[in-house]
Amino acid sequence: MKVNKAVVISLIFIVLAAIFVFSQSIGTTLSVEQKQDCTTTYYNVDEPVYDYATRAKDTYGTCFNSENSSHYRCVNGTEDYQVYERTGTQTVLRNNTDCKTTSFVVSVDKGLVTDRKEIDFSSWGVCVQKEENDCIVVLCGTQRGGSAWKGEFIGCDGGKQCKKFLFCGNEVKVYEKGSGPEFVNEDPTYRLPSLNLKEVGQ
Repeated sequence: MKVNKAVVISLIFIVLAAIFVFSQSIGTTLSVEQKQDCTTTYYNVDEPVYDYATRAKDTYGTCFNSENSSHYRCVNGTEDYQVYERTGTQTVLRNNTDCKTTSFVVSVDKGLVTDRKEIDFSSWGVCVQKEENDCIVVLCGTQRGGSAWKGEFIGCDGGKQCKKFLFCGNEVKVYEKGSGPEFVNEDPTYRLPSLNLKEVGQ
């Protein structure tokens, strides 16, 4: 049976259109993965050691004095008892793990397809992320731009320079803020180094 080529093409088009409509009806789901660089430091600590020890104590009773035919209280023996006390010290190996967030990977789940985009700021500065009206906002700053101090993000207010990534549904928008009060697409007063999104393989 010979199949009409136009019919086959029409069926393929209908199937693709149905897939597109279905994927759009599902909507998108946003999620953030945080990547960290961790350093573990080992050190020794002297700690006390406690254990049970046996001690002896006197026991008392009544003794008789034959010289004056009198009775008096006296020590008539000893008995053992247990005490829980410090018996020494021991050296214990401890460790401290310090982790620094180096990148955010934002996943945009479209139902049939998931896009993953990474903001790698490991050698750039500091970024923080938050949710805002069902969107994901990533704010980035540096000590040079006045928006970070000693590895901590301190905000974008005033004349502090920042970069902003806004993930809403299928859209990703990137903004800059220099000495002005607001984020804009391109700010001529923005002087921080380049910080871009990169696609992450599945």
